[in-house]
Amino acid sequence: MLILLLIIVTILNTKNFLFFIKKMAEFDYQWKYTLNKEDLENEEDKFECNEKRVKEFLNQFKNKSWLSKKPTFKEKVCLDAGCGPGRWTCALQKLGAKRVDSFDFSSEAITRCKKINPNAYVFDIMKLEENHVYDFVLSWGVIHHTNNPRKAFSKLVSQLKKGGILHIMIYDEKNDDFYEGYRGKPTKKREEWKSLTMEKKLKLSKQFAEKKGGNVHGWFDALNPEFNWSYTKEEIKEWFVEEGFSKIKEGDMKFNINMNGVFE
Repeated sequence: MLILLLIIVTILNTKNFLFFIKKMAEFDYQWKYTLNKEDLENEEDKFECNEKRVKEFLNQFKNKSWLSKKPTFKEKVCLDAGCGPGRWTCALQKLGAKRVDSFDFSSEAITRCKKINPNAYVFDIMKLEENHVYDFVLSWGVIHHTNNPRKAFSKLVSQLKKGGILHIMIYDEKNDDFYEGYRGKPTKKREEWKSLTMEKKLKLSKQFAEKKGGNVHGWFDALNPEFNWSYTKEEIKEWFVEEGFSKIKEGDMKFNINMNGVFE
């Protein structure tokens, strides 16, 4: 209900609304046109809701303070901030969450997510107001696409109960060279990308996939957003410390930072 009310307030602010619509269209294109079989290649079922999502999630979630011999999120109230089609929303549901609230910038993503979760809304992470009601907040590959990732991080913290866990994935600065200037701090190549048509962007994403591995969807997701900030592990850990987290854990990822902590 709170998220729904905040959506209405956002719409009433015309300037914010126009910016919101522009960004929504960009992410809508991604979720509508890059989930074809040929774009996902060997990950055709990546966004389907099945037991694979649970295994994938637990492989990343290294903080064992909640997990007994049988992993569970039973009775936990969770927020999937930047949920996409609901990949991790599905995992949390299957792990026994009492409730999962999901939101994303993209209406196309939310249309897909609503198929598994009625509590899914189109919303902007930067519009979150202080609301310490969640036991677990997840934001996977989201805040590095905002204009102020540090502020977005604080917005996520503002949703946590004391003793709750925040889990984020964010781009790792040490791997920016792999993306040839298209990821990380603003560069000339980033400006050139903005001027390309969607067809040319998809073509370039395909070329990257053929040259470096991965698939078209993954590359388009990494290259197309207006903001693609990256950070060091030390910087992200410091954010957790500054916000009062303990038991800070790092998951295993090759190209990105995967970290969580307990909010004290």
